[in-house]
Amino acid sequence: MNKRFAEQYNEFIYKGEKIPLSIGTIVVCLFCLLLIIVATFTQVNVSHLLPSFDEAGDFIFKNVTNPYVPQIPVVLFIAAVLGPVFAFLTMLLYLLVGFFIWPVFALGGGLGYIKSGLFGYILGYIFAVIPVGRILEKNYSLKKIVLATIIGVLTIHLCGMLYCVLLALLKTVSFSYVSSAIHSLGGIKTFYDVIISFIFLLLAIPAKMVLWIAMRSSIVKKLTKPRKTEVI
Repeated sequence: MNKRFAEQYNEFIYKGEKIPLSIGTIVVCLFCLLLIIVATFTQVNVSHLLPSFDEAGDFIFKNVTNPYVPQIPVVLFIAAVLGPVFAFLTMLLYLLVGFFIWPVFALGGGLGYIKSGLFGYILGYIFAVIPVGRILEKNYSLKKIVLATIIGVLTIHLCGMLYCVLLALLKTVSFSYVSSAIHSLGGIKTFYDVIISFIFLLLAIPAKMVLWIAMRSSIVKKLTKPRKTEVI
């Protein structure tokens, strides 16, 4: 009885398996889609001390507060939970919803959003979840979490900046717009992205353990499990 209970218990424990295609996985993907939409329209104020100089030239620490939208940490969190394949499909679904169903992007939606400078960051989401998902697909060592954080954040920001430059070269936007966009979305906020994304990837470890209960495909296991032949 104890052996049978142990076998059933082990089915619910995530041990580095690939995410299967199951009804539970589809539900988790839809949940993650909702998560990125909520993050898009969520703004929090981040307050901290920043080293600076006062008017007299003395070194001081001043308290600064900056608005922050946690889209990038949530995208990397989704990549860590769903893996590269299903995180990529979730980001594509987010793109399709914003294009054809509902204005879920930061500045609206529709196909015309391609001309927006922020669209490059959405493309960055799609490209970032693949390496982040692959790095964290089997285990969550501290070294891999740091690597996934840096690669994910840099990929998104690089895609966003390059897309802005491309729009400027095509004369869709001005170079002054590119400069202001890079200034507002980069700088100190890139530092926020790295720190908060690292925290979110740490939180992805227990989250995946819990969500694995829904995503695991016990039906497939039962169908593929060899049956014992009875001897008459």
